[in-house]
Formats: sequence, C-alpha cells, structure tokens
Amino acid sequence: MENTGVVCDVCGCAYNEGGCKCSLSQIKVTEHCENCHSNVEEPHFCQSYEKR
Repeated sequence: MENTGVVCDVCGCAYNEGGCKCSLSQIKVTEHCENCHSNVEEPHFCQSYEKR
C-alpha cells in the first residue's frame, strides 16, 4: 500500500514522525483481526513496524 499521508499514532515505531505520521513511502498493512495476539506492545495492523 502506498503511503499517502497515512495517519499513525504508534509512537513506538521507528518510522513514526511527530507522533502522527509514517515516514515510509510504502507500508504493508495486515487484515484487521479481532482475536489475533501479537507480541507487539502497541496494537496495530502494520507489518512495516520496527521497534524504536
């Protein structure tokens, strides 16, 4: 998915800028899933997440 001004509030991600914006030109998003348990501290649906 092309990142065209995507709003992101996952401040723990290395690509987060100013607490509300993603600095990547392209991002990968997973499907929303109610019962998925991720080992990530902040819940999100972005596969491009990198811990800060």
